[in-house]
Amino acid sequence: MAVGWYVAAIQRGKESALKAGLARHGVEVYNPDIVVVRRGKKLREPLFPCYLFCFLDPQSAQWPQVRWAKGLRYFLGPARQPTPVASSLVEEIRARAEGWNRSGWESAFAPGQQVRINAGVLSGVDAIFSRYLPGRQRCEVLVSLVGRTHRLPIPTLTLEARHPAGLLA
Repeated sequence: MAVGWYVAAIQRGKESALKAGLARHGVEVYNPDIVVVRRGKKLREPLFPCYLFCFLDPQSAQWPQVRWAKGLRYFLGPARQPTPVASSLVEEIRARAEGWNRSGWESAFAPGQQVRINAGVLSGVDAIFSRYLPGRQRCEVLVSLVGRTHRLPIPTLTLEARHPAGLLA
């Protein structure tokens, strides 16, 4: 293992305390957040809830204090052994989060728009786009199955537009 970025799974609500604790051990921490609108108010929300990017050396003398820091559950990797993440990936996430927060996100779909699911067990099923779920499953769609309409969280990348935004045909 080498000095680099690692992803830590953390306890919900412990982000600030854990960031401060890790900083005392010389660990750079990145917790990307994005601006979202909830009930007409702009709020910041973690892009990856319960995860932090940590720039560290698992072979350092500080590793035991970092590994067992209060609020840190484990590092991602096979058998929960820390596995480094490419610096380019962290920089790409940083750039995209900053871009989102500067100018907002370009919506690919509008509420009420017909879409088709292109992956997973519902591949080929038509649905109605409901809303985006930033920092979570990405979007919610309405699907008619077994005579009922169901709200389902779906990754945005699995959808394609059936008709121009806002047109129900």
